[in-house]
Amino acid sequence: MAKMKSLNIVEEEIFDFLRRSFSSNPSKILAEFGPLKEKLELLIGNPLATRSFMYLDIIGWLESKIEHVPVQQIIRNKYLLSKKNRQPADVA
Repeated sequence: MAKMKSLNIVEEEIFDFLRRSFSSNPSKILAEFGPLKEKLELLIGNPLATRSFMYLDIIGWLESKIEHVPVQQIIRNKYLLSKKNRQPADVA
């Protein structure tokens, strides 16, 4: 993928992170996940980045590593939150 000439913004950010992480101390990589997650979250609304977020929940994976919980738990929590937000409000 890195040799492709048409990487989208999300893919470029991920590859940039990977290139930098090779020279980083392995014990410090976890601390670098937070800034990467913040950069990627800024790209969520970008139409050019939509495809990457559809196929891979990289933000959910980063959250799981940052919070030290299984990625399945992060995905389930997101699903439950979206389900809760879609329910109509009680009419009194």
